[in-house]
Amino acid sequence: MDALHMQMNILPLHVRDQIRDRWLQLRLDTILPVIMAKHQLDMWVLIAREYHEDPIMETLFPAAIDSSRRLTIIVFVLNQDKTVERLVIHTNPSFEPFYQRVWEPAEEDQWKCLARIVADKKPQSIGVNVSDDYSFCDGLSHSFYTKLLHTLGEEHAALVRSAEQVALDWLQLRSDEELMAYPTIAEITRKLAQEALSNQVIHPGITTTMDVVRWIRQRVIDLGIQTSFYPTVDVIRKGCGKLDDMVIVPGDVIHLDFGIHYLGLATDTQQLAYVLHMDEHEVPKGLQDAMQTANRLEDIMCENFREKQTGNELFAACIQQAQDEGIRAMIYSHPIGTHCHAAGPLIGLYDRQEAIPVRGELVIQNKTCYAMEFNIHQYIPEWDEEIPIYLEESVVFKDDQIHYLAKRQTDFYIIR
Repeated sequence: MDALHMQMNILPLHVRDQIRDRWLQLRLDTILPVIMAKHQLDMWVLIAREYHEDPIMETLFPAAIDSSRRLTIIVFVLNQDKTVERLVIHTNPSFEPFYQRVWEPAEEDQWKCLARIVADKKPQSIGVNVSDDYSFCDGLSHSFYTKLLHTLGEEHAALVRSAEQVALDWLQLRSDEELMAYPTIAEITRKLAQEALSNQVIHPGITTTMDVVRWIRQRVIDLGIQTSFYPTVDVIRKGCGKLDDMVIVPGDVIHLDFGIHYLGLATDTQQLAYVLHMDEHEVPKGLQDAMQTANRLEDIMCENFREKQTGNELFAACIQQAQDEGIRAMIYSHPIGTHCHAAGPLIGLYDRQEAIPVRGELVIQNKTCYAMEFNIHQYIPEWDEEIPIYLEESVVFKDDQIHYLAKRQTDFYIIR
């Protein structure tokens, strides 16, 4: 492992594969039976083809499986003792020991194999990945849906329903091992953000915001990992508001929105830096006060998180308390996990500061993770104007408490 990877604690690929396989086995053993029983789903059928993958199917592949290879069908069967049989209709031996291979190619095609399994198991409900509201849960193509109904026949086709509730829980609930590792992933993100917002990368009067974007994208690629979305960098400048694609100059507040995808988990954070003027030795007090206000809003959000409340209820409670405390706030937080904008309850939207239908009505659950994303507007006396302060921190909700996955930002990074 070279010095760059060691500095950021990036593991070799074979070790990452071992960890992700261990996590997959743990999730299949502990999370899957619970959520199928919770939502009373007797059978969950996932069908995907090569180059047209179901987003749920990809979370079920062991490291040695990188695609559906023509056609892959996975069938989960909930037994009366609440255990789950895990069957795969494919010939690739790398599916074992995670799944039992049940297809006999010399005697049947994959669809006939599926029909045989359904007839043998006699489920009362068959879940498939179709959904009007959640992209994660809508991975079954129309052609495969019609093929499935035809294969099952009229009697069993009548049992088919959306598996979206099971799929949502599969994506958003984290195992204990994943939660132990998530802070390390968040800390790598924080180190990269701090490095990007430093004099190692930024030279006032020379470096542009796009230069910083290009640097951080290359840095992540060099580490052998991925960004969880295309990063953005902009500046807030006295008298000019928010500016994109600009040369960074003294007096600028630099705003970075960035995350990584590593070990199958995504992060999402927004961090701030200030560029000192030649005669300055610290960040103007007005900006420091605005940072403290932003941190207070984070405290408000942490105080209001409750298990089983909806995202809309949490949003309303936080906005109301912020207003009561004289904070001009916008809240648009979202789950993180397998994806950056992940499955689970929305807590406001940037362009909709109100109750969000459907996705905002999902409830907060134990062992779920979020990007606590927001902004506040505050008057800066030194600038004689009101400006926005954007922050975002990755957090986990566990045992009725919010925990930051990495140390939250309480002071501006300083660039000289």
